[in-house]
Amino acid sequence: MVCFFRTVHAAPNATNFESSSLPYDPRLHPSVGNGYLATTVYSDTVYVSGIFNGRGTQSPSHRARIPSTSAIVVRTNISSNATDELFSLNVAEGVFYHRLHIDNFTLEQRIYAHRVYQHLLVTEIAWQNNMHDTVSLFMSNVYGPPSVDIDFKRGDFSRQSRDDPKINSMSGYIKITEEPISPREGVAVVWGDIPPRLDIPPSSKTQTYYFITAIATSLDAKDFLTSAHQAYTEAMEQPETLLESHIQAWKEVWDAGSIEVEGNLTLAQSVSGSLYYTLSSLRPSRIFGLSPGGLATDGYDGHVFWDQETWMFPPLLLLHQDLARTCLAYRFERLQAAEEKAKKYGFQGAMFPWESAVTGSEVCPGEIYSDYEQHITGDIAFAVRQLWMASGDQQWLQHQAFPLIRATAEFWASRATYNDSKRGYVIYNVMPPDEDAEVVNNSAYTNTIAKLNLEFAYEVLPNASEKWKTIAQNMYIPFDSTNDYHPEYDGYRGIEVKQADVILLGYPLMVNMSLQLRQNDLSFYEPRTNPRGPAMTKSMFAINWLDIGENSKAEKSFNASYVNAKVPFMVWTEGADGGGAVNFITGAGGFLQSILSGYGGLRLRNERQLQFNPKLPPGCTGLNFVGIDYHGNSIDFVVGSSHSQIIVTARQESAPVLQLTVLSSQEKYRLKIREKIKVSNEPIIINPLNTNEVIW
Repeated sequence: MVCFFRTVHAAPNATNFESSSLPYDPRLHPSVGNGYLATTVYSDTVYVSGIFNGRGTQSPSHRARIPSTSAIVVRTNISSNATDELFSLNVAEGVFYHRLHIDNFTLEQRIYAHRVYQHLLVTEIAWQNNMHDTVSLFMSNVYGPPSVDIDFKRGDFSRQSRDDPKINSMSGYIKITEEPISPREGVAVVWGDIPPRLDIPPSSKTQTYYFITAIATSLDAKDFLTSAHQAYTEAMEQPETLLESHIQAWKEVWDAGSIEVEGNLTLAQSVSGSLYYTLSSLRPSRIFGLSPGGLATDGYDGHVFWDQETWMFPPLLLLHQDLARTCLAYRFERLQAAEEKAKKYGFQGAMFPWESAVTGSEVCPGEIYSDYEQHITGDIAFAVRQLWMASGDQQWLQHQAFPLIRATAEFWASRATYNDSKRGYVIYNVMPPDEDAEVVNNSAYTNTIAKLNLEFAYEVLPNASEKWKTIAQNMYIPFDSTNDYHPEYDGYRGIEVKQADVILLGYPLMVNMSLQLRQNDLSFYEPRTNPRGPAMTKSMFAINWLDIGENSKAEKSFNASYVNAKVPFMVWTEGADGGGAVNFITGAGGFLQSILSGYGGLRLRNERQLQFNPKLPPGCTGLNFVGIDYHGNSIDFVVGSSHSQIIVTARQESAPVLQLTVLSSQEKYRLKIREKIKVSNEPIIINPLNTNEVIW
């Protein structure tokens, strides 16, 4: 369909990334996604959330590849040296642009996954021919090989007349289910014909051609082919309205929660890109988890690890609590599978899989990880605790979270055993976050997360077992009293560590320890941590160094923490050298925590205290947090060099009024909606007030 449309160009800024060429490595091309579907631009593949193929740990279960019908490459017949070409990703709009200017001919291609209409991938090609001659456009689609995951069959929809555009379809079912009894999910793709050539006569008007791909699955509709066809036909009724509604939807996403950095463009783009690629992989209506490679790639087979709760979840919790709830809903729905795994291994409660996909059963192909990397169970319970502290939502806690909290506590209670020589409870045969250590006894991190899990369960659950309290109070945590630091595990001898492990006790676990002990842990492990390890490690060092006032060491770690966000489109890679997984939102999540909880100083201290203790990141003149979600209030924090402003911009009807306390002076302020409170950059506490405490 051809319509008239005016093209708009944006200058490079914090949310608009530009380049005169695409990266040589196609893995570093940007992606577009809406939480239902996603694709890397110009790639031959589309992925849909929740669609996997492969049997359990054997194949293993992995994201099912859907051949792309929206990777349209455009060329012209114009021979000229006066060519101006630009590729840009506008994350504020969620649109990828390809702009071409040759003599008096201009072309703009726009690619996006519609944020409102989840089934749609849209490519728009707009042109204006002010030349004297007709210009020919040659278009081809990077379809790639047939899918080895889905048994697609091609078809066409009938046309009322020969002049009606042809509508293509392919539909089929995955070839191998995750479990023998799992349903064989189906996928349907509907798209319009892509003409190999368009001849464009001279005209001063801008015209736009629309190419729509609609995808639906059996997870959404029994007749998924009809559902895809309906989505396609509805979109083609008024395609000229799609871009505006899509951009407006992304604006609402950013208005609800974002981070603005002033004075440092590279850092600002790294922040915006990190949020964009994470948000592109989720939507509140689609209950599924986050994979380290996001929705646009099959990195780590699209599986959900501890990465979700430990790395990506904390930024979502503060900025987009609805999406944080979606992540945990994924775990709640798969609790039974975790209980079955615990039973299989001879334990009580729930033992969550190291890697999960559709069913919640273990899909990790490496037995050493699936058998021993058990800290994920505590990581999930810790995330539940964080959401409760951030929301104060007692109804959610009781009606949704209680079963998981109880089951995870029961697991640790059956997993820990009392050891007379240690005078405490021990946990043998586990793999710590430092996976290079393989199987060890008494991982400092694992024992600590188990202790926190048991404490949380005892605190909030009715009829909690006294045994949980006893185990938690007497949990053995490795400690070297001679050198005053935490060995990573029993028998640790100071060898190289793969990634952040013991230092996580300081943050994010926030274990109560002296500043000296915390400094000793950081000083001991920093030179022993593999510099080529995963991206998020540097961020954790930065946060922990900031906590103890070592600002120069924090700055060094922080500056190294986002070199993995590769220009020009700020696509994260697992390794700083560009190796490993791409679109590595695990690293993005750790980095965002260094902004929010490191330099921003935002910490959930308990269920009634949000701490704010900011300082500006290196090279920045301003730092703004938009839409921090806390106890039903939405709060903006505007950080300057010496002072900050705090504004509650919205409050849910049943949400409590918040109070701000400056710790040094004990000055207190009621936070009224839209009232700006200016404070020095020093520790403050924000807490919800009970109804009887609110006196204006």
